Amino acid sequence: MLTASRGLISAPVGDALHQRALTEGWTPDAFRSALWDAMLQGAKPPSIPASPASPAAATDDPAVIREAMAEALAVRTMPGYQAPAGSTRHAEFLGWRPSEMVAELMRARGERNIPRDTAKLAERAFHTTSDFPLLLSAAANKMLLAAYQPANPTYRQIFLRRDFRDFKPHRHLRVGDFPNLVALSENGEIQAGTMSESQELVALTTFARRIRVTRQMLVNDDLGAFTDFAAMIGRRVADFENVTAYSLLNGASGAGPTLTTGSTTVFATGAARANQASAGTALDITNLASGRAAIMKQKTLDGLPISIGSSMTLVVGPNLELSARQLTVNVAATQTGNANIYAGFVQPLVEPLIPSNRWYLFSDPMAAPVYVYGYLNGAEGPQVTTGPVSGVDGVEVSVIFDFGVGAIDWRGAWFNPGT
Repeated sequence: MLTASRGLISAPVGDALHQRALTEGWTPDAFRSALWDAMLQGAKPPSIPASPASPAAATDDPAVIREAMAEALAVRTMPGYQAPAGSTRHAEFLGWRPSEMVAELMRARGERNIPRDTAKLAERAFHTTSDFPLLLSAAANKMLLAAYQPANPTYRQIFLRRDFRDFKPHRHLRVGDFPNLVALSENGEIQAGTMSESQELVALTTFARRIRVTRQMLVNDDLGAFTDFAAMIGRRVADFENVTAYSLLNGASGAGPTLTTGSTTVFATGAARANQASAGTALDITNLASGRAAIMKQKTLDGLPISIGSSMTLVVGPNLELSARQLTVNVAATQTGNANIYAGFVQPLVEPLIPSNRWYLFSDPMAAPVYVYGYLNGAEGPQVTTGPVSGVDGVEVSVIFDFGVGAIDWRGAWFNPGT
């Protein structure tokens, strides 16, 4: 054993020399000589370099490898897909087959005797302890969101987003539901008011679809059906949202669903609504002015003029795109009479799901919401989950989408059936 008195030198110096002597296998004489030199010279012993961390140590985490493989599947499957900034590890796996990914994930888990036969690898891939289902889920989510987020369905420009806490029907406040302010009495007492309870209920609906990744697909190193499904479903869900929203709007020949309040459709010509043209007309400057005036004359529950926001949205189908853009384009006119007075005040929205020559005016949904939409607890977009297939070797990749739309008021919009 190497021992020596360290009373004449500092403890850190002695400890460092002792550790170095043990690491490098010094003889007792060499260790004593080093202690003597340190005591005489007061020099710091050479530091013991830390063992360099293995480059693989930081990257052999199965979770890190799985994430990189998921990025590689997404990049390889979706042209134009961009991996997150700073993510480079995925490039290592771009040319890998699914069976090779399975084997690598097993090695990262420290498993031994990894089969070389793809059929046996496939059997191992679908065990409950395998990373393969998690890899599929991560890759599907990346591809799905990459297609879903840029879609931006048009209905969101005229519907107000209000998310749901659960699946129970939710009540939504309308314009004027909160009591109006009143002057403070002389004794400083604040008068109590009542808040009307909206009768309009909107609830979430769960939509879902699934695809099966089987043992045969993995043996054949063919995940084409899975990757096509994951890449396409994002855009398909966004389109589904749009269709669902406009189906509600287009109901009853464009008059919309029947509201509980008044037992009348959202748009109607009667005095209780007066937010629909008594007869369909062409989309021109005169009729556009009539629609704007009708909205601005609408009242809250307290009898106050509604707040329409800074601009309105003119919603038309393909038939009226030219008229809508001509009425809202900014024209550099030399005479006041030739100026386009609605440029900047009315924004066109052309949606192929609006049929025939119908047209609508919507005020800012933040100021006077007519239709609402939302997701469960703010989880925008579809969610991907994976699970075993009962009775066979395989994984089911399921897409679950919680989405709700509904009408909560009639104020703030105008409908013209067109001609």
